[in-house]
Amino acid sequence: MNMRIAEILGYVPDNLRVMLRKTFELTGDTLQEIRIRCGLPLIVNTSHGSFAVLPNGEISPAVGGAYIIKSSDLKRVFQAICENSVYAYAEDIKQGFVTIRGGHRVGITGRASVCSGRVESFREISSLNIRVAREVVGAANNIVDSIITPGKVKNTLLVAPPMGGKTTVLRDLARQISDQGIKTSIADDRGELACIYKGIPQNNVGVQTDVIENASKAEAVIMLLRSMSPQVIITDEISTAKDAESISQCFGTGVTVVATTHGDNAEDVRARPILKDLFGSMGFEQIIVLRKEGVGLNTEIFGTVSEVN
Repeated sequence: MNMRIAEILGYVPDNLRVMLRKTFELTGDTLQEIRIRCGLPLIVNTSHGSFAVLPNGEISPAVGGAYIIKSSDLKRVFQAICENSVYAYAEDIKQGFVTIRGGHRVGITGRASVCSGRVESFREISSLNIRVAREVVGAANNIVDSIITPGKVKNTLLVAPPMGGKTTVLRDLARQISDQGIKTSIADDRGELACIYKGIPQNNVGVQTDVIENASKAEAVIMLLRSMSPQVIITDEISTAKDAESISQCFGTGVTVVATTHGDNAEDVRARPILKDLFGSMGFEQIIVLRKEGVGLNTEIFGTVSEVN
């Protein structure tokens, strides 16, 4: 059994642990999510689709006969991911998720407690989504030589549709850039790149890497510029005008940026209003469009480089 998947067993009660151990053996490295919804079937999502978990741990495409999650199951898992101190994890819960050992992220939904228009906590938890951390060392091997050139890291924008491998490749790029002795900083507003748990990145993002997690991307980028003297800043999903403005400030100070955005091709990305001013001699030097074939950890991710004039 994959060690990272096995880590999740430490956060579930005994009855679910016995069940899921069998499920994990069946799904292996294809496992992506575990959906725990009160009063509803236990569901696992894999790269082959969604399956209900039966009481004996086997999986079925039909929900009939599936194990039904009890409120006590949900409560015990929630207490475990918060290490029996909801107060200690209050800031994480406000963001809608908690990162646990191994870098797995647990999404939280339910009846929210709202103050001044912002979620402060959840009065009742209705479901949890355990997203299995997936680190693929070497995922960037096919494109790294287009980004790390002698004496320089190129300002690069990675483009792919949702679930197209952007975050996986970006994480591996951070590792490869950093391990060449280049001071690297990561602005990780969603906590998906380094996956910090108790101050320690659960993913290998390199020995020369500093990370700010869970702050807004724009704010984190500026903080890193001011405090960490990076040579390269890495960030995922440029999606707002504020994100783009902070990236422009990096270019203005001579700091290289490697980032990602949703898209299908270079032409559409370059025409996007919030991105179009980020290209040229003082901006992104190239766009790399990621395409993938295969499934799960055997996915092959390769890039086609489109030089930006």
